[in-house]
Amino acid sequence: MAPPNPRRKTRPLSARPHSSSASRPPSARGPVRPHPSAASRPSSVLPAPPSSLSSPHFELKKSRSQNFLTDARVLEGEAEALDVKGEAVLEIGAGDGRLSERILQRGPASLLLVEMDGRWAEYLRQKFRGEPRVQVVEADFLSLPDTLAPAGPSTPSSFSRIAGNIPYQITSPILLKLGRMKFAKAVLCVQKEVAERLAAPAGSSEYGRLSVYAQLRFEMQILEQVPRTSFTPPPKVDSAILCLTPKSGVEALPPHLDALTAALFSHRLQSAAGALVHARSHWGWSKAEARAQAQNLKIPARRVFQLAPDEFAELARALPAPKPPRKGR
Repeated sequence: MAPPNPRRKTRPLSARPHSSSASRPPSARGPVRPHPSAASRPSSVLPAPPSSLSSPHFELKKSRSQNFLTDARVLEGEAEALDVKGEAVLEIGAGDGRLSERILQRGPASLLLVEMDGRWAEYLRQKFRGEPRVQVVEADFLSLPDTLAPAGPSTPSSFSRIAGNIPYQITSPILLKLGRMKFAKAVLCVQKEVAERLAAPAGSSEYGRLSVYAQLRFEMQILEQVPRTSFTPPPKVDSAILCLTPKSGVEALPPHLDALTAALFSHRLQSAAGALVHARSHWGWSKAEARAQAQNLKIPARRVFQLAPDEFAELARALPAPKPPRKGR
């Protein structure tokens, strides 16, 4: 055994760092960079809001997925893609108003900021005090009516533009809600995996119920990918800027389409006919009745995850609505 190096200083185990990166070899930690100063390190506290507010700073709440997009280039691109000049704009989860500022610079007719955190809602009121185009609503966007419209006697009956850096944990409910609303364009920052799932083609591993829902209702385009380092504090995953343009004819989709899609996707690897038999309890059928339905409909001889969105719509038109589940079961 080699003798200990007298020049090498050691620390007790209790003083050594507990970061997972400390136990990895240098080659697995990525390139070596200069150590950031304390002022430049990612923090869960943003710069102080105006002095007129009582608190010197607001701690971001992890429980509400408060990871604020702070990359100026990405924010500028998001506002530019929205094309807001002369339009009524709704922003979901406005936070500290960084995106809101850039939207206002592009000349919208009005801007409604929805923020459920009371601290940030008050901050936005102070920040845009004296700006007549801005209205701040302290509320959960999901609790607002689908027919939400701009305020004022001469305003349009709905918002034409929707923007937002969407909290990851409620992305799906927000997208389902947007599918029921009227608007011309939405530009959203969402989790990268969610954006890829929405745009996934039939037959792929990412293709699912949400893919069918979105593709029947929207033209979708992933504008760019956003690294996690563009946020404060950085989340654990990367994001993407997603543009949604509603399709025409959505009103003609069967009202029970989503219930049918959910029932069949609970057996996604089964053939479409087999999935209908396995999901027969949703309709209250016997096995024989379900098989007869599948045979009469001439369901494509493919697995559920291989059916195109239009094929789900055709099935919904041909089948009765599934029965709601009984309470307590």
